[in-house]
Amino acid sequence: MLSQPDINSTLREWLAYRPGLSRILTKHGIDLCGEADFSLSEICQTRNLDPVIVSGELNRASRPARCELGADWSHAPLKELCQHIAETHHAFYQRELPRLAGLLEKVAETYAASHPEMAEVEQTFANFRQMLEQHLEQEQQELFPAIRELDQLNPSAAPPHVSQAIASLERDHDAIDGLLRRIRELTHGFVGPSDACQTFQSLLDGFWDLEMNLHQNIYEENRFLFPRAIRREAALSAAAT
Repeated sequence: MLSQPDINSTLREWLAYRPGLSRILTKHGIDLCGEADFSLSEICQTRNLDPVIVSGELNRASRPARCELGADWSHAPLKELCQHIAETHHAFYQRELPRLAGLLEKVAETYAASHPEMAEVEQTFANFRQMLEQHLEQEQQELFPAIRELDQLNPSAAPPHVSQAIASLERDHDAIDGLLRRIRELTHGFVGPSDACQTFQSLLDGFWDLEMNLHQNIYEENRFLFPRAIRREAALSAAAT
């Protein structure tokens, strides 16, 4: 197991320790390829960055993430589950999709001749992003408010209808996941070619994180949120008749 990097470790060593740290480095304007063999201390000095702040952000992000698969969402209030999905998964997409699009644009242009398949990756990702963002908007603007209302209604109240929206969103899950699977195929399982630069590798690491977040998001919605909301709607409808 790699040891925890420190201020004197190179950028390459930090990224080898935990690839997802690239999002913090690029936020500070650090060149993942051009500065890969410089130490964090040298980079901070050159770019007039506070090494204490940057290393602190990297150290916090290096801590292992809590495994959400163990969370029990079978009995928590539906509004709490909606809040969790929005604050955890939707926030991740809002942060990562623009970042990955920027990295992909650079990679597709740089490797246009040696890896022409990256043009299809770029187009597939654009389709993926468009569909996912429309999906998120429907959840945030329509479904989640309706589910929160279901959670608050008295048994005698006429419930909002969520079943049709949920059926559409479940179909979205299949289509969105299919597009990401195509990106996985085109990139050989998110594994970089022998000539991949650090930016290319960071893009693939980002795709890996994106896939893990998407699958966890789909699991929580299909397994807990959607069926529980449908059962709640059915129960309220029966009580209102």
